[in-house]
Amino acid sequence: MKIKCLICGDIIESKSVHDFVACKCENCYIDGGKDYLHFGGKKFDKILIFFDKGIEVLASNEELYRKKYEEWEKEKYKTINK
Repeated sequence: MKIKCLICGDIIESKSVHDFVACKCENCYIDGGKDYLHFGGKKFDKILIFFDKGIEVLASNEELYRKKYEEWEKEKYKTINK
């Protein structure tokens, strides 16, 4: 999973557990690799989350973010169980 800082334009990705990555303006960060999503920042309305299948969600849209994160986790576990 990736996120984009809408202030500096950086698209950042954590590639493994505990791989903490921040954008160049330090507005946002991501961690967790493919195991989990941990992100944060100063201005959530300036953070865009890229989910699988081309889905993009503003971090400030908490309801949609939670829904898409749950879907992402379910898909991840389906893949693991195969």
